[in-house]
Amino acid sequence: MSRRRRAHRLAASLVLVGLLAACRTAAPPPSELPEPIPAPEATPTPTPTVAPTPVPQPTAAPADREIRVLIEALGEPAFPEPGRRFVVSADGAAEVELRGPLRLRVGGSRAALQVGAFAQRDNAATAVRQLRAAGLEAEERAGDGLVRVVALGRAGESETALAARVTAAGFAKASPVAAPAGGAVVVEGEGGAAATGSELRVVPGDPEPVRVGSKLLRGTFVLRAGPRGARVINVLPLEVYLRGVVPAEMGPRVFPAIEGLKAQAVAARTYAVAHLGDHADEGWDLCDTPACQVYAGAGAEQPASDEAVSTTAGEVATFAGVPIDAMYHSTCAGHTEDAAALFPDRAAPYLKGVPCRGDQELWLARDAAASDWFDGNERLAAVGMAVAARLGVRADARALATRLGGKPAGAGPAGLARAFRLGDASALLHDGDAELSDARVLEVLRLFRLPVAPPAAAAPDRFDLAVTVRLAQLAGAITATSGRVIPGPLGPRLVADGDELRPFDLTSDVVVLERQGDRFRSGELRAATGSPATAWLHNGKPVVAEVEPLDSADARSAWSWWVRELPVAEVARRLGVADAATVEVTRRGVSGRALGVRIAGGGRSRELTGYAVRRALDLPDTLFVVVAGGNDAGPTWRFLGRGWGHGVGMCQNGAYGLALAGLGYREILATFYSGVEVKRLDGEQSGGGR
Repeated sequence: MSRRRRAHRLAASLVLVGLLAACRTAAPPPSELPEPIPAPEATPTPTPTVAPTPVPQPTAAPADREIRVLIEALGEPAFPEPGRRFVVSADGAAEVELRGPLRLRVGGSRAALQVGAFAQRDNAATAVRQLRAAGLEAEERAGDGLVRVVALGRAGESETALAARVTAAGFAKASPVAAPAGGAVVVEGEGGAAATGSELRVVPGDPEPVRVGSKLLRGTFVLRAGPRGARVINVLPLEVYLRGVVPAEMGPRVFPAIEGLKAQAVAARTYAVAHLGDHADEGWDLCDTPACQVYAGAGAEQPASDEAVSTTAGEVATFAGVPIDAMYHSTCAGHTEDAAALFPDRAAPYLKGVPCRGDQELWLARDAAASDWFDGNERLAAVGMAVAARLGVRADARALATRLGGKPAGAGPAGLARAFRLGDASALLHDGDAELSDARVLEVLRLFRLPVAPPAAAAPDRFDLAVTVRLAQLAGAITATSGRVIPGPLGPRLVADGDELRPFDLTSDVVVLERQGDRFRSGELRAATGSPATAWLHNGKPVVAEVEPLDSADARSAWSWWVRELPVAEVARRLGVADAATVEVTRRGVSGRALGVRIAGGGRSRELTGYAVRRALDLPDTLFVVVAGGNDAGPTWRFLGRGWGHGVGMCQNGAYGLALAGLGYREILATFYSGVEVKRLDGEQSGGGR
């Protein structure tokens, strides 16, 4: 990192976090930010950083500060709306009015040659130092799991002349790549009108969001030259920016729990505040991609995420009074990892690996003896027997059907259906004149997604009870509602999905069944708060509760497990070895994530960090095991994994699960960030809320 960048970043840190009476160490560039943010490869060393030293408070107000967001994917034209009015000023010169669509270009391009692509950032940094020592300008370009090193030519220097200097610096091979832009940015509007300058400010002529590439964005825009052409930097207030971040990172439709969205809002705000000024010398703070925080703009805004942002306005998570490096990721698979193990340069006492669950574990049906596992018909029969016991009738299908349906029941499914006045149900099968038969009753139940499995020879009475329960569901005498179990003042309770104001207390007369797939059993059960459950109700009161016990808050995540299979030769190529006859994990972290991976073959071996392997092989996480496989094309390595992301800091699916379990956003943040406090940017302890 250059001295100039260090100076910019130090100054930004002092100004922006001084209101919290402390400074922080310089943050890494956005290619090293949280996950969804990739971080650099490094040999893990579990040494935490020292707490920052307090400094005097400046008078700036970060909560009111604008943030500058680099918009990565532009398209052509960059501002495509025809006839849209913009006011453009160039380098302090007189304003020019342009109408869209606006097209951008740059002048004075320079030659650029790629001299290498590296799986490990340390190797790329070494190549950059070697080029600079030879008097060449060089830069790193990250992408596709590799870090590419590019040598840049002088103004007016030909590609041939640059190649000669690169060869003299010790690099035998170099290939042309996209050239960095020169100094001037040109923006052309409707009818050929244009403005030119090293930095242009573009202000829309009305307050409506502006389409930039594929996004709708609020605020104003700065145009600057970049390594691949003109850069568009969106300038807008921090809180408005967050309205386009929270739904992109944790969409309310997928995560419909307001406390989880609030936790995401505070984490995203904290991350932004901690990284303001990271790229001051380039004119921007954060990018809009997963390399920083995903920023989708006004087009992504939703009422629930807007509420999460507004109700936590100005709040950040702090440690020792300083906004934390609020790393987060999608799915931790039950346990997060120490930052020190994966990213030593980001080690911090608040980024410790922790279980992804709340503090409270629920006991249900305590002291009840466990039964054998049984199938779906036995489960329905168990519901029928529990309802019969509640009503004080015999646990007999005909007696229960008569009581629930109100008419005398006969034998078999057809006789049971008549108790519920379903004698003409054949009409639903376009066979209204036919007599209601056992087979037709079962077909009607299947039609309404209330199936009953064929009877077992040894348990016809259980089959009849199962049919009775299904018929009672069809008639509305028994209902089943899904939800989750949470703690309550009288013990465990079940909260139905979408009806949090009307929980059901799971008192001692409620039969508890453990559910594992399509198998069930009764007996004592322990479950994490928020575990999925189904309540079987009669007259609106729970009779049976089926609980699927979870051991972590993120166990619902669709990304909790994955499989990747790659040919052995492909693994060797991507990891930069001649052969990959052996691939084994040599070290693991507190969460089980791979910290070291050894690749061996042909009498040689190489050890990489788990994160380097993840990036090179495009694996979702570093929590994996490796097994030998194969197919018709040849031998393969199969990576069987869990989790999605780097596994450090807040788990987004876990935050959602904890919110469903009844935790407030401060409790969720404290679960994943050890020892933090939520404070306002004015330095006051945050009040209100949970």
